[in-house]
Amino acid sequence: MAEWSIDLAVVAEPYRVPPRSWWIGDADGSVTVIGKASAGALPLSLISRGSGYVAAQWGEIAVVGVYFSPNRDLTQFSAYLDRLAVVIRRQLPGQVLVAGDLNSKSEDWGSPVSNARGRVLAEWGAELGLIVLNRGSAHTCVRSNGGSIVDVTFGSPPTARRVVGWRVVVGSETLSDHRYIRWDVSDPSLGRQPRHPSGGARGGTPLPPRWALKRLDEDTLMAAASAKAMEEPEPGPCDDVEGEVSWFREAMTQVCDTAMPRIRALPSRKAVYWWSTEIAQLRATCVRERLRYTRCRRRRHTAEEAAALYAAYREAKKTLQRAIKRAKDRAWAELLETLNENPWGRPYLMVRKKLTSGGPRITEGLSPQVLGDVISALFPFYGGGVGRPPGQPVQDWSDELGVTEGELAGAVGRLRRKNTAPGPDGIPGRAWVLALRVLGDRLRRLFTACLRTGRFPPKWKEAALVLLQKEGRPAESPSAYRPICLLDEAGKLFERVLVARLQWHLSRTGPDLADCQFGFREGRSTVDAIKRVRAFSDAAVSRGGVAMAVSLDIANAFNSLPWECIGRALEYHRVPPYMREVIGDYLRDRAVSYRARYGVPMRRDMCCGVPQGSVLGPVLWNLGYNSVLRGALLTGLGVVCYADDTLVMARGETWEEATRLAKVGVTLVVGRIRALGLTVALHKTEAVYFKLPRQKPPPRPHITVEGVRIEVRGCMKYLGLHLDSHCNFREHFNRMAPRIRAAINSFGSLLPNVGGPRDRVRRLYMGVVGSMILYGAPVWSKELEASRGSLALMQGLQRRLAIRITRAYGTTPLEAALAVSGSLPWDLLAGAYAAMYEWRDAFRRRDAVPTPSEVKEARMQFRQLAMAKWKERLAHVRVGLRAVGAIRPVLEDWVDRRPNGLPFRTVQVLTGHGCFGEYLYEKARREPTSRCHHCDEVRDTAQHTLEVCPSWDEQRRVLRSVVGDDLSLPAVVEAMVGSRDAWSAMISFCESVMMRKEIAEREREEDPLADPIRRRRGGARARAYARRFL
Repeated sequence: MAEWSIDLAVVAEPYRVPPRSWWIGDADGSVTVIGKASAGALPLSLISRGSGYVAAQWGEIAVVGVYFSPNRDLTQFSAYLDRLAVVIRRQLPGQVLVAGDLNSKSEDWGSPVSNARGRVLAEWGAELGLIVLNRGSAHTCVRSNGGSIVDVTFGSPPTARRVVGWRVVVGSETLSDHRYIRWDVSDPSLGRQPRHPSGGARGGTPLPPRWALKRLDEDTLMAAASAKAMEEPEPGPCDDVEGEVSWFREAMTQVCDTAMPRIRALPSRKAVYWWSTEIAQLRATCVRERLRYTRCRRRRHTAEEAAALYAAYREAKKTLQRAIKRAKDRAWAELLETLNENPWGRPYLMVRKKLTSGGPRITEGLSPQVLGDVISALFPFYGGGVGRPPGQPVQDWSDELGVTEGELAGAVGRLRRKNTAPGPDGIPGRAWVLALRVLGDRLRRLFTACLRTGRFPPKWKEAALVLLQKEGRPAESPSAYRPICLLDEAGKLFERVLVARLQWHLSRTGPDLADCQFGFREGRSTVDAIKRVRAFSDAAVSRGGVAMAVSLDIANAFNSLPWECIGRALEYHRVPPYMREVIGDYLRDRAVSYRARYGVPMRRDMCCGVPQGSVLGPVLWNLGYNSVLRGALLTGLGVVCYADDTLVMARGETWEEATRLAKVGVTLVVGRIRALGLTVALHKTEAVYFKLPRQKPPPRPHITVEGVRIEVRGCMKYLGLHLDSHCNFREHFNRMAPRIRAAINSFGSLLPNVGGPRDRVRRLYMGVVGSMILYGAPVWSKELEASRGSLALMQGLQRRLAIRITRAYGTTPLEAALAVSGSLPWDLLAGAYAAMYEWRDAFRRRDAVPTPSEVKEARMQFRQLAMAKWKERLAHVRVGLRAVGAIRPVLEDWVDRRPNGLPFRTVQVLTGHGCFGEYLYEKARREPTSRCHHCDEVRDTAQHTLEVCPSWDEQRRVLRSVVGDDLSLPAVVEAMVGSRDAWSAMISFCESVMMRKEIAEREREEDPLADPIRRRRGGARARAYARRFL
């Protein structure tokens, strides 16, 4: 695709279908449609998929990729065509293109003979009105026993008129039995839209500027900002707010242009990243050998001559394949080396499936009808027009209300800690942080003018819309998308000033928000909300009663909250008039902009809701929604809320009482929500019950609200945790395990045993996975200690990751892997996090705030307690004794070995799992005995290799000169943590000795007379190891 600048490809039987937006595969992974991943590409969107077919919208054409195996019978083929016809008829009489490998022969598409499957397919195409696009009689599939035409292309009449130049590419090597098939689409609007000469949008509308932040020159930026600071504004108060906003946008654009280059559209690559001159030559050789073989078959030849030419072609093909594989491995290894400089760089983003392409956004890929439905649902109109939130003239303004240096510094400090996408002006937050060192006073003057005049500048209210697709939702459903509004960083700085003042007013003057609201409030978290739920349920269950929790789903909550609700809330909470006016103008005349198909710019006015992506929006949501939470409830009812995630709780002494209260409570809260103008999706509502283990629930417990039956189940996910009826969290860990395994597997390709990132980066990735599984630890840490199954599951996951982190053999036990890696067991970390949470909670109950030094000291204290428990646990282990016994006496120093890493071969010596006779005989079953092949010792152990074997006397002499005469592993480890020279000497010894032992083992494996148990085994790991020496 890169070499020929292909815009669209249909691939049958791909090796795999990666999770990329421009790859759309069928249900079985047997066929895929691939678009072009570039800014100027036409978007590709899924229409339908099934077994052996996938339909995707590409411009005005519905492209259907097909594949049917030759091993299936004619009855199955007919049923397959019937299913495919249903999909195609939905797109007719529009433009349809069907392409792929159906393993059918017919004279209609150039085959010299027709078979039964071909005749059925030809009749099927005629019934649908499809036209065969195949031209000529060149074989599309060539094997050693002959060729055939089994790849077919159909088109509807409008498409057939535009497809030209259909041809089989004969002189190109595909490394497959099938040849490439190419054609062109004559209408230029389908494949190549006109592009802006400087990388702008299609359709002639320029895209907003973007700068290469990684190439930012901070000194140059400060110099340019200082030059702009010399442009003094007019004396006196700032009256022209909009003019000042324009000045800042133009000034910062010039500053960014001076300090860093703009991101521009790159020309399409003509080769993949691993291509080289050597591979090009090998490919030419392969093509030449293939042509020699095919020409031989077309003339009179002997079987021996054809066999020799075919063997030469096969050898050239294998040579090319091996060269490509080596080139890919080298390129990947070079890419992994970049992780030492940037652990979150491209390799990390690739394996974590977070790397975005330069392709079109979701809004450009949706059809006009679907896009219109999505935008209309996400940003509704109330009353057919744009509403105007209540505002009032600024009263009692005084100079003391101006923005202070401290307020601006606090807002900039929060911006410094963020790394978010810029808004429509494209100016990154990092540039603002630096430039405001000299432009801060002028920006503060602008903010003060906005407060004084009650204005929120229009340019700060225009948002760039980005849609994020949710997993598991149909692409044509509006609920499948989460809207994010990208706003200018300057406007968000002003929002932070407003938020700080609002929060100070609510906490000091009030009335404050309801105590049951935990979302978007400083000092509160999801853990606090779940703790409140547990306290409510435990109070009921501890007395032998029953508790229920019902989670309400508010449809499109943030974008649907009426502005009148926010206005009434501002009055109720007695927000100062000048802030009410600014907030009213903040909501007034808002809009989102986005690009539809072909890059056509679109705009949607907002008449309700708060923008997702703003700083002030979440606080305004809390204010507007607070009327639902502050109302009185019946005894036995409770509400917990995190933003819009509302949980209604009920408890009673019996099931009947709890059910009755739950129904009353849900009805009451739903009524309050609807009174605000919001919609509750009762069909999505979930519920869970809490009870004693021996209590038996009634059959199929449920509650009925407004005629909707809500099942009350034994488990429900709330705020990222799975709450079960017994609160033992076993179900939570069972459901979390696949996600953690997937994360560990994704990191596996980043953490090879030989090469790859250094120890610092590896331990960082251990923390990434640990943060995923330890989410909510203060809630479930005690239950984990009492659950052997959950603890064993967690330990098994950590063992897998620790083995990858330490470069250890897969047979290394958990205790040894954790000791070598210096990673605290996750269950002990969970206990430390829980203790730290309780410590902070004690301060909060006293309305006190701990100092940073107190927080740091407490963290160290709880970590030391966890370390002491770990050390005590290691004293009683029964496996991994070699590594554990050596590391445990110096555990604290070993864990803190920040600059030092452990290579693969050193880990073998530390754990005893590696190229040793004892291990190969007892664990790996690769040796008939455990004897040493380098001396007469009958038991080749890691300690024998380190301390005794005479074959390594020279290397051992150098090691002793650094670490001392005592080469017992505890003595060597103690020397390693005490001296960097000793650490390096041990690594050097292990690298030299273990490499020689590995080479000798490979030679024994290659010996044809060796014991069968010792011979080389096949498999991916063996081939990967062999490639390193090719």
